[in-house]
Amino acid sequence: MKIMTFNLKDDGLFIFSNWKKRLKGFVNLIINEKPDIIGTQEMTYKAKKALEKLLLKNNLEYNFYGESRNRNNFIFDEYNSILISKKLKVLSSKTYSLSKTPLIPKTKFKNDTFPRIITYAETKDFYIYNTHLSNKVNENKILQLECITNLLRKNKPIIITGDFNLGVTKLKKFCEKNNLIDTTKTIGKTFTTKKEIYHLDHILITKNIKYENPIKHDFKYKNTYLSDHYPISVEIKKISK
Repeated sequence: MKIMTFNLKDDGLFIFSNWKKRLKGFVNLIINEKPDIIGTQEMTYKAKKALEKLLLKNNLEYNFYGESRNRNNFIFDEYNSILISKKLKVLSSKTYSLSKTPLIPKTKFKNDTFPRIITYAETKDFYIYNTHLSNKVNENKILQLECITNLLRKNKPIIITGDFNLGVTKLKKFCEKNNLIDTTKTIGKTFTTKKEIYHLDHILITKNIKYENPIKHDFKYKNTYLSDHYPISVEIKKISK
């Protein structure tokens, strides 16, 4: 089973980001890599609908799980959608706010520009979570990680994908607290620009999951990177109870 995570870079009104071209490149990557599960970040309603059409056109069968952070599909709204192959049966799914009141949509911690969310889906054998933490307020990132810790269901193995916008030390503490392994710790920076050296995107798993072959997909599609983040993936070889 192959797991992928990808921050698409939103197609917002003020961002001239060639998003239609990049979305076609993303679908090309899906065709070649055949991931079973994809955690996405910065997916707008417009991009979501366009991606659904492109997948259907190329006979790629995925279900989309997750609500948007503002629940309004306007500019700056974002989905942390989890795309799951229709071959996998999903038992339940939900989107939570990363706030003091995670069950209440559109809530956030003080000084956050936007609400931050986490989406999960449950299968027979594991839980998959996908998130995108704050990119500015460091104190809020810690609060968001604490919120995630409280939301994790630990009666099954866990996989977490996401853009954590976080330094290695803080992520390591989160992993230790929740018995998680960072499968992508050796792939280096995940930002495409030369100025940014950070490794922001990760696939985390509990220790009862065996994995191999973490990959950073750093190619260009028609001379354009797919995003300002590289897609990354890992192969899950065995999930133990």
